[in-house]
Order: sequence, then C-alpha cells, then structure tokens
Amino acid sequence: MGRPSIFIRFSGCNLSCEWCDEKHARTGENLSVSEVVEKLTEMNFSIRRVVITGGEPLLQKESCVKLITELKKLNYAVMIETNGTLLNRLNQEEKEAVRSCEITVSPKRGKISGNAIRAAISLASQFKFVIGEEEGAWRLEDVKKAVEKYGISKEVVWLMPMSVNDTIDDELAREIWEFCVREGYNYSDRLHVRIWKNIRGK
Repeated sequence: MGRPSIFIRFSGCNLSCEWCDEKHARTGENLSVSEVVEKLTEMNFSIRRVVITGGEPLLQKESCVKLITELKKLNYAVMIETNGTLLNRLNQEEKEAVRSCEITVSPKRGKISGNAIRAAISLASQFKFVIGEEEGAWRLEDVKKAVEKYGISKEVVWLMPMSVNDTIDDELAREIWEFCVREGYNYSDRLHVRIWKNIRGK
C-alpha cells in the first residue's frame, strides 16, 4: 500500500464473488506476453514494480510464468495477487517462478480448501483478508479461527475493509483497525477507493 506500482491484470476468474470490484476483469483483450512487455516498455515509466493480478492470474499459469521471467530479465520487482485456490496445482518449475515474486494471497471465505491454504502458506509473502458481511468476505472472528487453525503467522496477515459502491465504511474500518491492534494483525486500507473512487486505470 502506497508503493507506486504498474498493474498487469489477467482476465478470467474461477470464482464469481458478487462484491468483486474488478468484474470487468472476467473478460479482456487477447495479448501475447511479448505484446504486454512491449506495451509496458513503451509506457517508459520510472516505476520498477509490477503487480500481476486479475481476475485470477494463475488460471493462465503458463503465460503468467513466462511474463514473470520476462519482467525479471528487465529488472522489475514483481508481485502476484491470487485468491490462492490454484497454488496447490502448480508443478515444481511453476512454484519456483512464482516463489521468485512477492505473493499476496487473498482467500475468499468458504471458497478455498484446506489443502490450498496449506499450499499457500508455503508460498505466500502475505495473506490479505477482505472483511465484510457479503458471501466470500470474512468476519473478524473467522479470520482469527483460520489463522489459528492453519498456523498462519500474524505478521503476514493483513485485514482490509470491503468497499461497496466505491465507498468505504469508516465505522467498519475503525473496527478492523482496533481488532488489528488488539490481536496483532496488520491493517490495509483501500487507497485507490479513497482517492479515486475506484476509477479504472488509477
């Protein structure tokens, strides 16, 4: 949060959360990895940090791995955002490529298996739990139970308020903040929503 980054968004997702703030990512333009890298180079940004996200980028794991390889050759720091459901299906070579990146796993409540969570623990740099009342979002006590059940380190757990209709419930944000202080988790706000109201491209 707060680090300028270039987002490369893969289309398609194996989940269909009603509260998803990137529903447009379920479909997209067909581009080869070389075309993506070319577009990135043409932008000529001074930013050297790329976030690969979606949708769910590991649905296209071959292209994702190839993109990681090309970005690393160009000395980009690479981060991957994933819902975590496919990490236990990667082969060893794919795991090594993914492990070379910073990995944020954002599991959706009731939509990820225990085996997938265990696989995610061995790869994840951090877990991001979206807090809210909607299906797939987490309640604070459910996060606590999951962290204890699977032995996830509190230091890598980030809690983020859900945003609905391009707004953030400040009361919910304060509740999450107090929970983080009390329990030893990290708090993540949604800066793009606060500043840009979730305008695409910002």
